[in-house]
Amino acid sequence: MKEHNLADLSFPSFCDAKHNILCSELKQLYVAITRTRQRLWICESLDDLSMPMFDYWKMLSLVEVKNVHSVRDTMQTFSTPEEWKSRGIKVNSIILLPLLYSLVHFSFLHLTPVSVLSTSFCSPKVFNVQMQLFWEKNYEMALMCFKQAGEIQWEKRAKAAYNMETAERIRYSDPEKAHIIFLEAAEIFLSIGKFKSAAECFYDLKDYKQAGSIYLDKCGELIKAAECFTLAGRYNKAAEIYAKRNHFTECLSVCIKGKCYDLGLKYIDFWKQNACQRDNVGKSADEIDELRMEFLESCASDSFVHKDRKSMMKFVRFFPSMDLKRKFLMSRKCLDELLLLEEQSGNIAEAIEITDLIGNVLCEADLLGKIGDFDKACSLLLLYVLSYSLWMAGSKGWPLKSFVQMEKILEKAMIFARQGSNFETVCVEIKVLSNESVDWSVLKHNFIASKKCKSFLGEILCCRKILDFHFQYDVTKYVWDDKLSGNLNGSEELIPCSPVSIGTLFHFWNSWKNNVIDVLDSLECLGDVDFGEFKGVGEFCLKYFGVRQKLNGLNVTYVLLHPAAKWVKYIQSSVVRRNKQMVFVDARHFITAVRTHWHTALLVVGLKVVETLASLYELAANSLPLFWQNVCLLNVYEIAKFLTESKYHVLNSTELSIQKVLTLVSTKYFEKIFPFDPRQPMVGRMISLRRTKLSCDLLQECIFQDIGISGTLSYGQIGRMVIVCLATGKLPEELYEEIVGRIPSDVPWRSLIEIFYCTKQRECWEDFDQSGNYVGEESLKFQEVLLSNINLECYELLQKFCEALQDTFSANWKRRDENWTIIGDCFSPVCFLYLLEHFLILVSQYHGMFFVFKSSFVEWLMSEQFESRPTSKNAIKTPVLEELYDSILVMVQQLIFDKACTVEWIARSKINVEMYYKQMVLRLVFILCLLCLNCEKYYDVLFRVLRINDVRKQFPEEIYDILQRGTDNNCVHINDFVEAFQKGGDPLLVVNLGDIVPGVEYSNVASVQLRADCSREDTLSLLIPAETVYSVDQTSTIPAKIPIITPETDQYVQLNWAVFQEISNVLKSSASADSGTSASVSTVNLKEEMNANVSFLTAAINLCSEKKLYVAEDMMQETRNMLQELIQLLSLMNTSTLEKERIEQLLKSLLSKKTKLEVFLNHFIVPKNRIIALENQCAEKLNVSCDQVATMNLLPSGSKRLEV
Repeated sequence: MKEHNLADLSFPSFCDAKHNILCSELKQLYVAITRTRQRLWICESLDDLSMPMFDYWKMLSLVEVKNVHSVRDTMQTFSTPEEWKSRGIKVNSIILLPLLYSLVHFSFLHLTPVSVLSTSFCSPKVFNVQMQLFWEKNYEMALMCFKQAGEIQWEKRAKAAYNMETAERIRYSDPEKAHIIFLEAAEIFLSIGKFKSAAECFYDLKDYKQAGSIYLDKCGELIKAAECFTLAGRYNKAAEIYAKRNHFTECLSVCIKGKCYDLGLKYIDFWKQNACQRDNVGKSADEIDELRMEFLESCASDSFVHKDRKSMMKFVRFFPSMDLKRKFLMSRKCLDELLLLEEQSGNIAEAIEITDLIGNVLCEADLLGKIGDFDKACSLLLLYVLSYSLWMAGSKGWPLKSFVQMEKILEKAMIFARQGSNFETVCVEIKVLSNESVDWSVLKHNFIASKKCKSFLGEILCCRKILDFHFQYDVTKYVWDDKLSGNLNGSEELIPCSPVSIGTLFHFWNSWKNNVIDVLDSLECLGDVDFGEFKGVGEFCLKYFGVRQKLNGLNVTYVLLHPAAKWVKYIQSSVVRRNKQMVFVDARHFITAVRTHWHTALLVVGLKVVETLASLYELAANSLPLFWQNVCLLNVYEIAKFLTESKYHVLNSTELSIQKVLTLVSTKYFEKIFPFDPRQPMVGRMISLRRTKLSCDLLQECIFQDIGISGTLSYGQIGRMVIVCLATGKLPEELYEEIVGRIPSDVPWRSLIEIFYCTKQRECWEDFDQSGNYVGEESLKFQEVLLSNINLECYELLQKFCEALQDTFSANWKRRDENWTIIGDCFSPVCFLYLLEHFLILVSQYHGMFFVFKSSFVEWLMSEQFESRPTSKNAIKTPVLEELYDSILVMVQQLIFDKACTVEWIARSKINVEMYYKQMVLRLVFILCLLCLNCEKYYDVLFRVLRINDVRKQFPEEIYDILQRGTDNNCVHINDFVEAFQKGGDPLLVVNLGDIVPGVEYSNVASVQLRADCSREDTLSLLIPAETVYSVDQTSTIPAKIPIITPETDQYVQLNWAVFQEISNVLKSSASADSGTSASVSTVNLKEEMNANVSFLTAAINLCSEKKLYVAEDMMQETRNMLQELIQLLSLMNTSTLEKERIEQLLKSLLSKKTKLEVFLNHFIVPKNRIIALENQCAEKLNVSCDQVATMNLLPSGSKRLEV
């Protein structure tokens, strides 16, 4: 261009990297020019980008410019129709496609004209190339050529092809327009007979049915037709086409896809039939069988995928073998369907294994029933009911909840039980689980039946239900004075006639607690197959928690029937595994969860019992005797101590509240055992209660709670501790050491406690020596030392005791701390008087004979000092004793004379002055009286005290008058002292410690002889003869059972069952006589026994009414019926003519009642004198005729009883 001076510098120079597209176009132009034979047409729109090339060609005179019309005219001039047709199909010209497209586009639409460049080449070799426009899909140019040629058929074909190409191009950008263009092309193809192309258009239109019909009817292409019918959903038609061509796989695949399963099986049967007839179907009969199996499995799989289990099982049943059926169903975890299949096939054992895998307990029980394993079937049903009742959705594990199928399942369990070997046990457990009634008598009956059948499950559930009954029961309706409340470790025979009481509450708490402890102690058995020796506990855990034991190799695992149960939360989710339909955990994790559950249950139920006992205590504190208040406190203490110290406790956040309960209980119990009035605890049951081990433990707990864990002990703490020490004498060695270490050395009480501690050590050495482990010369030497120092030790004990009392009396309550603030916790006057009276006994006992209050003497009897009481060998001389008596007198005098200080002391001790001062004065005067009696002096002091106006105001007038009788003689007669003490409610006793013969006979004074071999129990029984006394070693919380009637004599009456048999024997022996007489059966002995029986039953029935004892209505009615029959029998025995048949009927009926009533009636202790008193009443009733007696009720059926 530069050589010809044609370059235009306004355009940039060429750059290969930047003008790759231009280079490509130039190459195409080169090819076009070199291949053209006659002329080359270059069509291009007027575009600035193409102008430089056009200008370049023009300058070289290589091209000429024409408009579109000139081009068309030129072509018409130079081309004939044949040439147009030929060129439409095959043209000897090269046209650049982008340029040609512009030419055609503008020429057809008659838009702005474009420049057409044409040139001619003389050389035939230039652009000499053949191009097939139509076959090369240049449909637009071909359409123009065919139109010019007048070839309508080819024109339509080109038009249709062009439409297909256009529709394909805009299919996604403009689907609606593409659909119209496709349809137009299809119609054009159909009109010109191009059916295959038409079918392709309908295929692109997704009109598969039309496409398939064209392929089938017009083209004969069956496979394509079948494909189209498959896409159109005409699966039957497609399968038929494939079947005709023996395309087995495709045919069956279409049947599966169209769910034409029956049609597929029909074709398979057809093919097999032909194969068996040796028709040429392409496959053998065995191959077709394999094909059938594959088809069946495919059908079943397809049904499974589409969750059509019913259809799936239809094809599974056609599987040729049971193994294939199992394999298929197991691989897809269709265990429910496999279970049904096994059961229908009669494979019960295999079906049971499957139920075990899926956890279908109810189905497994049914199958076990079918094979006759009724016990296991029944056990599984109970497991299901119990676990579902406890752990159903929304349940916290208690109480048991009913559910819809529960009644039917229990009925089925009863049916199995009748055919099994544990019918009685299962019946009891079904009653417990049924939740039909919460009646008190029913609950007790179920518990007793569970105990009888040794049903651990029934017993523990009954106990929990009974406890819930107590928790919900109105505390004001609790019965207090019943047998079980008086003997918590009493026989189970007491339960049937026991009303709701504190005794039943604690009894069933202990029963439930012990059962839970048995479970906790046996938990390791859950790691063993079949639980080893603890099979009962293991089976209970299975039922209670709803689990099944499995072996995973050598490891024991547990399948959870209720994975969402609350107790499962005690297991970390990471160790809970799932396999198929099972959720399971290892034994060790299950054991941990069970242990946590029962620990929590112990705490929850224990706290509820404590709460109920607290309510009962509040009620008792306002209206009931001291004994029942202490019973409540002891029971609360035992439970609270169990919850805090037991290895099973899990207190966590509740530990503080339990500790507060212990502190409160210990404080209250100390106040009840050592009240302001020492006469209050002096009743038989209170003494028995004091001597129980639990009471001693609680008193020691009082010390622990009182003194705390650190700090110097106050005088108040020291006083309370010394009282407990004297009362129990069993403080642990470490507690002694701690107490001594926390008392200042200048406090006299420290020396006294050290002496107590040393005395205890000496007693231990003596016990050790007596055991035989300390013998020989060393033993003799040891005994000599002890004997030589005994008087010194006794005197030292008394001396230190006296000093401690004097220190307390003189200054302790007045002391101040370093800030001169009065110390709050001082030694109370209540504790002081208790210790003063105790000290008086310790001093007086060395006389050999002494006078004492009954209350003080009983306290001394229960203390450790009783065991070390002096004898004639270690008596202390009188002058020493008189010094000690004088010290006591001084303290008593000062307390009486200095009222202001005494009142201040009472107030400082936070005691109500008005309530206590009067009682304290009376007590001090009585102590002064004891000094007069034991020393035979101090009468002047006594009368001086009596002359004080304030004392006279505080004193009861009748007691004051009695003591004033001796004023004239300056001496009070012993009988006046006895009377005064009796009026004061604390009788006077004279105690003789040995063989001393008193010079004066005290006929009006109760005398107690304490020889060396006299036991504590014998002495207490003399002082309190009406009630049984228990030793300290007893472990029962509450002392002996108390008779309903307190006997006045030692003669009691019980029902004589043997007399009925004796009368029956007499009747049999006289059976040979023709006519019986009453002589043989109306002997005096028999009549007396019968009268006694009538009186006994009458008394028993009356007692139930008078004492308001709760007795089950059926038991009470049976007792009344028995009394009526006894009266009838006694009446018949008194007649002249013997009605043998009637007597035999009555005897048979009476003997039949023994099983039900014997235990109940044995609980009644009726004194003989009451029986005698009832004889006249019974005799009057026996005058009634037999017919009248038969309808008579001695007591109305509606006798008043406590409603429960």
